[in-house]
Amino acid sequence: VNTAMHEAKLVEECDELVEIIRQRKQVIAVKIKESKVMKLRKLAQQIANCRQCLERSSALITQAEQSLKENDHARFLQSARNVAERVAMATASSQVLIPDVNLNEAFDNFALDFSREKKILEGLDYLTAPNPPSIRDELCTASHDTITVHWTSEDEFSVTSYELQYTIYTGQTNFISLYNSADSWMIVPNIKQNHYTVHGLQSGTRYIFSVKAINQAGSRNSEPARLKTNSKSEHV
Repeated sequence: VNTAMHEAKLVEECDELVEIIRQRKQVIAVKIKESKVMKLRKLAQQIANCRQCLERSSALITQAEQSLKENDHARFLQSARNVAERVAMATASSQVLIPDVNLNEAFDNFALDFSREKKILEGLDYLTAPNPPSIRDELCTASHDTITVHWTSEDEFSVTSYELQYTIYTGQTNFISLYNSADSWMIVPNIKQNHYTVHGLQSGTRYIFSVKAINQAGSRNSEPARLKTNSKSEHV
């Protein structure tokens, strides 16, 4: 029964992944088409600008050629002066003789690189409960009424949350029976980082702490750690 359930779940999850990929393909395809339209529009504008520049330049060249055919010295000088003024004005005002063609801006490149996503897909596997975290005694600190617990986890990226459990240590050596006595434990659920400060503790008191790593597949507890608050007379 469990095998059939897991097989059905596998098909469902894979179908959802395929559907997500199909939707993203459509979205990216639309973006590519929109980019193509925009670039063609810019290209058409650039071509029009270049054509306009050529037409104006051709008009100036024609006027210059006509000036060269002028036999009258005074008229030749006047015509040449007019051509020079038109060229100077065109260049100074809008630089119509030099079209502004910025190909890098209009045709900026983009890449379709799904290597990271492919690597993630290649690593698909069923999820297991995380390995037990480890309480780092050397990093834990205390005051007269607080204890800050630090821990590490080998499966940090698969852990969705941590749960900190603690109780007063009364000399028990059988930790299994202590775990089973749920009424004696204080629980701090849904911790997202790998440390937590417990407030309101009794001064000069030894506590037992345990950290539970949790994900969708299950949970596992750390080995218990015994940590003590400072006496009020002690300096932190």
